[in-house]
Amino acid sequence: MTQPGIHQVLGGAAPWDAITNHALAAQQVIRDMGYRSEIFADRRHLSPAIAHRVHEHHRWPGIVRPADRAIIHYSIDSPAFDLALDKADRVGMHHHNVTPPELLWRDAPAVALQCRTGIEGLARMAPRINVAAADSRFNADELVQAGYHDPTVIGILRGPLPRCVRRRPAGADGLRMLFVGRGIPNKRQDALILALAALREGGVDARLRLVGGWGACRPYFERCVRLANDLDVAASVTFLGPVEDDVLAQEYADADVFVCLSEHEGYCVPIIEAMAHDLPIVALAAGAVPETLGRGGVLIDRLQPSLVAEAVLLATDGRLTGCLDEGRAQQMAAHSPTATAEHLRTFVKELAEC
Repeated sequence: MTQPGIHQVLGGAAPWDAITNHALAAQQVIRDMGYRSEIFADRRHLSPAIAHRVHEHHRWPGIVRPADRAIIHYSIDSPAFDLALDKADRVGMHHHNVTPPELLWRDAPAVALQCRTGIEGLARMAPRINVAAADSRFNADELVQAGYHDPTVIGILRGPLPRCVRRRPAGADGLRMLFVGRGIPNKRQDALILALAALREGGVDARLRLVGGWGACRPYFERCVRLANDLDVAASVTFLGPVEDDVLAQEYADADVFVCLSEHEGYCVPIIEAMAHDLPIVALAAGAVPETLGRGGVLIDRLQPSLVAEAVLLATDGRLTGCLDEGRAQQMAAHSPTATAEHLRTFVKELAEC
């Protein structure tokens, strides 16, 4: 019997996108298992920069065979998923989480509406999904609540960043804080700016560097800029925008601490990247962050600026180095590409044989 193809379907695809990066890495794992495997994405949200590796979703009928399977990568609803559900012989779900719309209404109402529709779509699709998986146990629990049966946890694949030598001497221009993530209200870059102000008010020569695009939410960017100006810390905040992998790797290499105050994360790839660069980490214990970070960093339970500032100083003064190193090693093993690929192979085999 000929093996079915195992294809992946995304709501959109672009460079620097965590789901796109996972799908590209997963495609190689699936092909190494002996299956044909292509990637399809909603044609409205397919970046030309990645179009040589990802098909527009409407091309599915001309490429895919009747007995082939599909893996839907879900973070927002899309007509590409309806096509896969109608055409594929069996369908698996890999849930990457949908941001709660209440975190977005103020600055990104259009995105908030998409997220509300996405949450509704996740439940609507449940009866038609044969096998289910998620990035994290946090996301798997959301699947159960939406009506999915016995989801497994895969994680997220991501190719390694280049290894960079630190160019900036420690403390050369103060304490450098780094955050990597798109500019959107749930990521709480505004809270990072408030924490920076608290540190500087306390006499710490701190700097904040923000990596990530703001195209989805210009009003939030403008609010963050105004906040930095109002707090008189604008000269200490650098908005880098989206960057290539070599630049990102250098940012990790030159940072003193990674700080994540996001209120909702389904996994948080940048935390894994920061651990891979041996950075001290401070993070809000929200969503899947405690699961991803484990004992590899300092978790806080509130966004009070003075508390964040205190946690940053604690993470960087050397007192917790041994404990954090041990916790980081444990998390890196649990979230390693080898471990994640093995989880993926189990999921793919289940989908192929169901």
